[in-house]
Amino acid sequence: MTTTTTKIPAPVYAMAGAGDLAYRQLLKLPAMADLREDIPARVSELRSELPARVAEFRADLPARAAELRAELPNRVAELPARVEQLRAELPAAVNSFVAEAVHVYNRLVARGEKVVDARRTKTTKVAKVGGTRKPAVKAGSAAPKSTKAPAKATKAATTKPAKATTAKRTRPAVSK
Repeated sequence: MTTTTTKIPAPVYAMAGAGDLAYRQLLKLPAMADLREDIPARVSELRSELPARVAEFRADLPARAAELRAELPNRVAELPARVEQLRAELPAAVNSFVAEAVHVYNRLVARGEKVVDARRTKTTKVAKVGGTRKPAVKAGSAAPKSTKAPAKATKAATTKPAKATTAKRTRPAVSK
C-alpha cells in the first residue's frame, strides 16, 4: 500500500490525499461562475413552462392512477420472489462496494504520499531560520553536532526500572 519507509500511518496519508483532492476541486469553482450567469434565463424559461406541465400532469393523473391500481396485485405477488433475488444479490453487491471503497482509499493514500513527499522535499531544500535562509538538514542525514560535551551517564539511567506492582484492593470496614 505505502511505498515510503516513514512511520506515518496510512490514514494520515489518506486524509492528506482527501484534503488535496478537495483543494483541487475548490480551485475549479471560479470556472463554475459562468453557470451562474445562465441561471436567470433558465428560471424564466421554467416559469413559462411550468403551468403547461402542471396542466398536463393533472390530465394524465386519473389514467395513471387507474393503471397503477391494476398493476398493484401483480406487483404484490412478485414481492417474495424479488426479496429472495435481492437476498442472493446482496453479498455480491456488498463485496463490490467494499472493493471500490478499498480502491478509493488506496488512491487517496497514494495521493497523500505524493503530497507529503512533495512537501517534505520542498521544506528540506531550504528552511527559513530567523530572517535568513539556511540549508536545512536533509532527511536521513546526521543532526548538527553540538558544541557541549555529553553528560555523564548516571547509575539510575543504566539500571533496570523497578517492576510495577499493583496494590490489593480492600473494602472499607463496615461498622455494625
